[in-house]
Amino acid sequence: MAGVAGPMLRRSKADGSRFLAGLMVGELVSAMLLATALYALATAVALVVPAFVREVLLGILVAAFGVADMRNRTPHVWRQVPQKYVRSMAPGRLGLVWGLDLGLLFTTQKSTSLLWVGLAAVGLLSPGSAWFVLPAMALISVIAVVVRSVYWALPKVVDISRPWFAPMRRTLGVAQVGLAVVVMVGAWS
Repeated sequence: MAGVAGPMLRRSKADGSRFLAGLMVGELVSAMLLATALYALATAVALVVPAFVREVLLGILVAAFGVADMRNRTPHVWRQVPQKYVRSMAPGRLGLVWGLDLGLLFTTQKSTSLLWVGLAAVGLLSPGSAWFVLPAMALISVIAVVVRSVYWALPKVVDISRPWFAPMRRTLGVAQVGLAVVVMVGAWS
């Protein structure tokens, strides 16, 4: 997103701002739709699956996501938002469409499994928090895009592009395995 918004901000602050505002609105709408579905599913699961089993399942999922990240195999779909819209849509509408797509969480590439860990934790431990956690995750992602876009629009002093992705993913994987241990110990306590 920053690769589109940054140059757009450099050309026209108004267009870049409309794109980012549309992105935020789209992500929040999708986050609320996803939160509703997650709440319904998680509430049904909580009615039939005991809390201990859900805690153990969460520990297993967090460990699996951590191992996947350590192996540089973060689970995601090999797809990105439709690039063809860049030249055919107005900036605000483009941001909205891409935000709706990205806010669904399952339709684009992921850099780490933290998103999946968050969804699993909300779904298995606290379904009622879905309406707060998912929009917060959407807002944090948009804020990250805004910060990166503003940096992108500035004259380049240092290139900090991608060399840190794999080490960061692996570090987060180790942290997730540690979190899985904490969750499992908590489940048996």
